[in-house]
Amino acid sequence: MKHYCVFQYDNGDDYIRDGMYRIVDKKGRIGYAHQNGKTVIKPRFAFGFPFENGKAKVTDKGKMKKVPGSGGEYHYWESDEWYYIDKKGNKTE
Repeated sequence: MKHYCVFQYDNGDDYIRDGMYRIVDKKGRIGYAHQNGKTVIKPRFAFGFPFENGKAKVTDKGKMKKVPGSGGEYHYWESDEWYYIDKKGNKTE
């Protein structure tokens, strides 16, 4: 059984949103776990936003960029290939 780390956000563990939170593997890929700690979607995305209303916005590639004027403290993910997944990891609208 593989163990993943909780995605770090705002200087701490990711927040539970819509019953899920983000996890990350050693390569930095994002996945999702249920609030009870069970891995639901194994890490495979370059980046993913928290779940909201049963879906999450994810991408398979892109670049992390620094937010101008933040002194390198804040970042965002830039990609031209965003899509949504459901809570099973399937693409959805």
